[in-house]
Amino acid sequence: MSKPLVAIIGAGASGLTCIKQCLADNLEPVCFEASSNTAGLWRYTEVDEENKDPHSSIYKSVVINTSKEMSTFSDFPIPPDWPYFMHNKLVAKYFDMYAEKFQLIPYIKFNTTVLNASILPDQRWKVQYVTKGEDETERVFDYVMVCTGHHRYPRLPKYKGMDKFKGIQIHSHFYREPTNFKDKRVVIVGCGNSGMDISVELSGNASQAYICTRRGTLPLIVPRLVNGKPIDHKFSRFYVTWVPQFIQNHIIKIISKTTIGLPPPGLEPKNKPSNCHPTIKTDFYERLSTGTLIVKPDISQLNEDGSIEFVDGTKIEKIDAIIYATGYQIKYPFLDKDIVCDQEVLKEFDEEYRENLVWLYKRMFPPKYPNIAFIGLVQLIGAIFPLSEMQARYVTSLIKGYIPQHPSIPEMNKEIRKHQKLLQKRYYNAARHTIQGDYIPEIDSLAKDLGNYPYPFQIIKNYGFSLYLKVLFGIPNSFQYRLLGRQSWNGAADAIRVYNGCEPSKIKQS
Repeated sequence: MSKPLVAIIGAGASGLTCIKQCLADNLEPVCFEASSNTAGLWRYTEVDEENKDPHSSIYKSVVINTSKEMSTFSDFPIPPDWPYFMHNKLVAKYFDMYAEKFQLIPYIKFNTTVLNASILPDQRWKVQYVTKGEDETERVFDYVMVCTGHHRYPRLPKYKGMDKFKGIQIHSHFYREPTNFKDKRVVIVGCGNSGMDISVELSGNASQAYICTRRGTLPLIVPRLVNGKPIDHKFSRFYVTWVPQFIQNHIIKIISKTTIGLPPPGLEPKNKPSNCHPTIKTDFYERLSTGTLIVKPDISQLNEDGSIEFVDGTKIEKIDAIIYATGYQIKYPFLDKDIVCDQEVLKEFDEEYRENLVWLYKRMFPPKYPNIAFIGLVQLIGAIFPLSEMQARYVTSLIKGYIPQHPSIPEMNKEIRKHQKLLQKRYYNAARHTIQGDYIPEIDSLAKDLGNYPYPFQIIKNYGFSLYLKVLFGIPNSFQYRLLGRQSWNGAADAIRVYNGCEPSKIKQS
C-alpha cells in the first residue's frame, strides 16, 4: 500500500517541521518553496531589481523577540551557548541545522510557486505549480498543509492624499536598513514591534523621525530582559495557569514601569496588558527624550507639498518618506477565499475585524473542506515555532488515525464562533487580533488530544519530583511535550534540566 501523499506549501519554520513530522509518521511529503532557500521570513533577503517583492519581511537588524529557550523545537535544542535572543542570521542557521539533521532538503522543490490548490470530488487535492524555468505542472495529493505564514501581504491604511504625496511611501515589509533614509525627515505609521524597531533605528540616521500612534496612545512596552534573564522565562506553567489575570497585569505594569519607564503624559496605554499584543523595545522612551524621535497622533491628510496633517490639527512640513508599519493581510492567492473563511460568516463581524478573519477549527482546519490544514496561522504571545511543530504532530496523527476525526461541521462552527467571541471580548477591535493566541494554552490543548501533555503524576513517576518542579516553575519550553506519549524523546528530560541551569555538556539531540 502506498504512503499518503502530502503537499506542504512553504519551507519556513512551519514547513520544515511538517516535512520532518510527515517522515516520522511514514507519510510522503512534497514541499513547495517559492524561493531558493528554507527559513521563510527568517532568511534575510534584499529588496532589489531582481527581487522587488520578497517573501521575507525582516530588516537587516531584526532580532527575535522570544528567547532561544522558548523558541526551540521540542527534540532539537537550540545550542545552549547561543545568545538568549537570536539575530535573524542565527535563526536561519538553526533552521539550516534542523533541515540537515533530519535530512529534509531532498523533499523540497525550490523556486516553485503553487498557482492553485483545489479539492476534488474524492476529497483529495489537485495542486498546480510551476518551477522556475519549467512548464506548469499539476499533481494530486491526499492532504495539503499550508505553511506560508501571515507576514507576506502588506496591509496599508487609507489616508486622504496618499495618491498625491510626492515623497517615498513604503510598507515596513520593504524596509531593510536605516542608511537608505540618512538625513531625511521620516514618518513611521504604527506602534507595533516593527514600528517601534524602525522608528528607534531611524532616529539615529534620519534628520528627524516621527512615529504615529493610530489609536492616540502608546502601547505598553516591555523589556526583553528582567534582572538579566529573558522576560518570557518568567511566565512558567504555574504562573500562566494559577496566577489570576489581574495580578499578571499588575506584574507586567510594574516590570514596564521599572525597566522601561513611564510614557509621556497623555500617551499612557488604555488597554490592560492582557488585552493587546505585547510590544518590546527597551530604548524607545530614551529616543523620545532626545527629541530625535517624536510621537504624533494619527494622520488625517497627506499633501502634495510634502506636508502631513494630523487628527489633532497639527502639521509637519517637508517630509521625505513615510513607512507604514501597519501589519499584514491574511491572503492565500492559490486558494478559494471560502476555504480560509466562510464568506457567509463574515457578515457576523464588523468591517475591520472581518478584514483578517479566519474560520478554522483548532486554528487549523476549515470546517467545510477536509484534508487541508493551516500551520502557524496564529499570532502567538510567545514563540510560534513550538506551536507549529505541535500542529504538525496533530495533523499527521489525524492522517494516520491515531486521534479521532473532527466532529460535525455545525459542531466545528460552534467551537470557532465561541473562540472568536472570546477573542473579541479580550482584545480591542483590530484586524491583527483575529488570530491571537497564548503559548501554553494553545499547545496544551493539542497536546492533551495527542497524549503528550505533561501530566504531573506521570512525570513524577517516570522522571522524579525534581523534574516536575522544573516543568511547573521553570522555563516552559517545548521539551515538556516530549516527555510522555507517542514520539516521546529520551533527551527531553536532560534538555529541560540544561535549559533550567544544569551543565550544557549534558544536553542531547534527537
